[in-house]
Formats: sequence, structure tokens, C-alpha cells
Amino acid sequence: FLTGDENDIMLEAHKLSGFTLGEPFATEGEYDFKDSGITSRISKHGSAFLQHRLTPPPKEVYTLHRKLAGAFNVCIRLGAKIKCRDLLEDVLANHTFDDG
Repeated sequence: FLTGDENDIMLEAHKLSGFTLGEPFATEGEYDFKDSGITSRISKHGSAFLQHRLTPPPKEVYTLHRKLAGAFNVCIRLGAKIKCRDLLEDVLANHTFDDG
């Protein structure tokens, strides 16, 4: 959903929100969702997305966003501390990916 013609504000917002979203999976050991402030850090880029996007994201992106936001919010509300990186590495090691 990037066209290649985005301005620096949009590119920086995408980069920073992507790094923030991946934070639980890059963290060694337990990720403390409640104390992370992750949702507020991601949402601060929302205005850049709305003001500077050249094309809307595909429906699948909206669906993924809702699912991740819901999962993160449940983890925050429960005060979850999860070894997200270990979970991701387990999936990568044991899942058969379709190359086609």
C-alpha cells in the first residue's frame, strides 16, 4: 500500500510504527505488554498515515491491524508478560510455509 511516491513524513511513520509493532518479537525474554506503552507509541503515527497516504491499504491490512490491536489490548489488560520471540521462532521452525 505504498506507491513509492510517499513523502519522508509517511515513510518515517511507517518505519517507526513497524519497528514498534515488531518490538515484542524482537525482545529476548518476556515482553511486558502492560508497561510497554506500545499502543500509544503506534497510534501517534496515525495522523501521518491519514494525512500523507497516497492510497488506502488493502482490506487484509485492516483485518491484520484489528487482530493485532485486539491481541495487544488483551495482553495489556491482562498484564501479560510473554516470550513473543520464542513463540515466533517456534512457528518459524515448525511451520511448513507454502512457497507458491
